[in-house]
Amino acid sequence: MKSKLAIMSFVLGLISFVQLFGIEKAVLAIIFGTFALKEIISDQKLAGKNYAYMAIIIGSLYILIVIVLLIIKGPDMLKYIGKIK
Repeated sequence: MKSKLAIMSFVLGLISFVQLFGIEKAVLAIIFGTFALKEIISDQKLAGKNYAYMAIIIGSLYILIVIVLLIIKGPDMLKYIGKIK
């Protein structure tokens, strides 16, 4: 039987890429993926370790991309917001 927590964390990781500003979903994917790994390790009957790993990787990748974009485009966005006011 697959871990429901692992599947849920994987889906959250995928959804974080679909929506704009899905950083909260990426964080939840990392948290739930970690909990799923602990659950799978403690209960040998559960499967889905790959889903949990992928959720952690996808969530981390999304957060890294957002941080890089903020570093690169952040100053330009602040200038644009300043012109609007």
